[in-house]
Amino acid sequence: MKVVHIHDCFKGDDQAYIYIWLSKSHKVVYVGMTNGFTGTIGRANGHFIRKGQLRSRFEDLRGYSINKVDDLVLLSFALPKKKIYTSVEKSYREAIEYLVQKKLLIERGKLAPTFDVISWVRSSPRTSNSEIVNIANQISQLFIDNYATL
Repeated sequence: MKVVHIHDCFKGDDQAYIYIWLSKSHKVVYVGMTNGFTGTIGRANGHFIRKGQLRSRFEDLRGYSINKVDDLVLLSFALPKKKIYTSVEKSYREAIEYLVQKKLLIERGKLAPTFDVISWVRSSPRTSNSEIVNIANQISQLFIDNYATL
């Protein structure tokens, strides 16, 4: 039996998220973002289809199936309920996603076990926005502060 606690990470109605997939035993982190109606649980489906981004990146970089991973954890970080994050326009979400990944790349050497960041993110002209920087720093710090117990 496996118990999966999903609480409210499937709620995507007027909500956007930054999410992080983590496997400590396989030493991988994947950072993503979504504003989809089904939240991060719904977005997870797209990552695990045959050609899904997380599945493909993991298998290309590790050389074996992600199906062998038995400690994959999904961390969901709700973004403020503001139109700039929940709308179709994604540059604000992409900016946060980019800054979170960048911070984790910088800080990973201080964490044990260290990890490879296997996600691919694009920069955004919004990365210098102070609200964006603050949100990305909060998410990154929450991850770093709790890494040992994940």
